[in-house]
Amino acid sequence: MKKDINNIHDKGYKDLYSNQEVFTNLVKDTLNYSWANEIKPSDLILVDKSYIQPNYHDKESDIVYRAKVGDEEVIFFVLLEFQSTIDYSMPIRLFFYISEILRREIDPEEIKSKSKNIKIPAVVLIVLYNGQKHWDAEISFRNMVNKEELFSNSIIDFTYNIVDVNNYSRDTLLNLKSITGAIFLLDQKINEEEFLERIKLIALTFDKMSESERNILLHWITQTTEEPIAKSSKEILLADKREVVNVVANNSNIIKEMEEKAELRGEAKSLISLLNIKFLEFPKEYEEKIMRLNEEKIGEITRNIFNINSLSDVDKFF
Repeated sequence: MKKDINNIHDKGYKDLYSNQEVFTNLVKDTLNYSWANEIKPSDLILVDKSYIQPNYHDKESDIVYRAKVGDEEVIFFVLLEFQSTIDYSMPIRLFFYISEILRREIDPEEIKSKSKNIKIPAVVLIVLYNGQKHWDAEISFRNMVNKEELFSNSIIDFTYNIVDVNNYSRDTLLNLKSITGAIFLLDQKINEEEFLERIKLIALTFDKMSESERNILLHWITQTTEEPIAKSSKEILLADKREVVNVVANNSNIIKEMEEKAELRGEAKSLISLLNIKFLEFPKEYEEKIMRLNEEKIGEITRNIFNINSLSDVDKFF
């Protein structure tokens, strides 16, 4: 159902949270701090820079905002993590990001000042994670320090906020009735039928979402899901509430069609695995051809697998 291309999903999330309104909602719905409720979209200025280390560009993305909380400046650093594997070095990596943000954002002349009133902005760290496994990496920097108990308050310490998309219950997200709740509901590990069921519930009950947020959500769905699901989702979300249930029923054939395609892809991959065993290294161009075959042809090759001894034997089926 989801497009199987990491950087597409990466870009989809970055586009979402580069919108001040959507980001403000994320902060209010996920951070349990009194100041989080004070943030308004108009308070946020998106910093047009990236602090991601070169060796992590293919697995994550970052968003940085400046904001005012009361009279004080705050920098929000959001790391969008798209790996199913958990990075247990996260506190160390975030320490490097904090250092780099402050190095680039603080006026050098201010650092040289002899004034006793030098202040630096707070850097609020949010790791947004949508992998399948529960995030169990350490969230405290101090706990990464060897023999930390020996050093009392004389060593650096900070914690980051982990927002684990799959750690929220369905009911919790439905009760939010906000764009954050909608995004997390749809990005959890669910099948096509449950996805459209959640789209229906969003269309019927998410009254807190503005029209612009609904359009942003639709754009994200288009970027991150296969075309049939994206098309059905758009029809459901844009339908009049009285027609939503009927629209869902009319699109139910989409689920069946996608399940059949998924089953066919599974059969094709099983056949490719057999051919890789038989040939030790089956050419990629042949794998691509097999993935495009219909069910009848895949079955025919599978039944004749013991009679296939060369690539020319495979060619007969194309």
